[in-house]
Amino acid sequence: MAQLTARFRTENPRFVVEDVPFSVPAASETADLSHLINKLLAARGADHKYVEFDFLIQGQFLRVPLVTHMELENISTEEVVEIEYVEKYMAPQPEECIFHDDWISSVQATEEWILTGCYDQTARIWSLEGKSIMTIAGHTEVVKDVAWVKQDSLSCLLISASMDQTVLLWEWNVEKNKVKALHCCRGHAGSVDSVAVDCTRTKVSDSLKKIFGFRTLTTGDRHLKHRCVADGSLVLLSLTSHTGWVTSVKWSPTHEHQLISGSLDNIVKLWDTRSCKAPLYDLAAHEDKVLCVDWTEAGLLLSGGADNKLYCYRYPATASDVGA
Repeated sequence: MAQLTARFRTENPRFVVEDVPFSVPAASETADLSHLINKLLAARGADHKYVEFDFLIQGQFLRVPLVTHMELENISTEEVVEIEYVEKYMAPQPEECIFHDDWISSVQATEEWILTGCYDQTARIWSLEGKSIMTIAGHTEVVKDVAWVKQDSLSCLLISASMDQTVLLWEWNVEKNKVKALHCCRGHAGSVDSVAVDCTRTKVSDSLKKIFGFRTLTTGDRHLKHRCVADGSLVLLSLTSHTGWVTSVKWSPTHEHQLISGSLDNIVKLWDTRSCKAPLYDLAAHEDKVLCVDWTEAGLLLSGGADNKLYCYRYPATASDVGA
């Protein structure tokens, strides 16, 4: 069996192995390399418990046999290949399921509340445990998008956009649990399908700000495409995997390379830009179209769909988190 020479490194001091070249089978896959690292760690400490790892070569996740990956990336098999390994994140699992009276068109969450838009012409506020807090009625057509504007201990401002060609700005008094309309923006030529507030990604690296900040826009049809604003024909990155129209996309507020997308193919996909050829995970909990997704700083992923269900996931979740 053909062999390659590899050197392994990690940023996690708990899992550091000896910094020397190892001979590994060229056909090794992630599971094989993970077994090797665990064997080395077990030899160093008898109390070591098995941990699943992911592997990166030149910043790209390994998703095919080692030699195939190197050939695809034009990496020499004659030299020592540097392989980085990180603890593997497990696929997120639903924690809550919140039922609505009609299709869920949009969702956005904070550390305390969940805001949804629904085809029954309302926006709704929920607790993270799924308790209904407030129903906001004011539109005469489907609410297509919702967004939090700002929040403090006493009140919250939020926005709803609708097929009735209006955008409404609301104030929610948290203490009294009352809501009132502050402003109605009219004059749109058609349905207002999306609305956004300041989305400056202050926690990402400078390089990503240049690529995915205000200088670009994200479009979704059958694929996710990040385009240059100055030249709309210039596609900076294309993520192709959905088989239906992409309805919603959200960047992770804490993981600079990661985003989620929802589609009419009933699937939520979790992406990492270091592995553009395929998503990290397909989340197939929904039984009908996925119409909206969101991602909070606390690691809560949400997806709402035409099956009248809002799924809540916790991410990242490692094998050690779930006791595997």
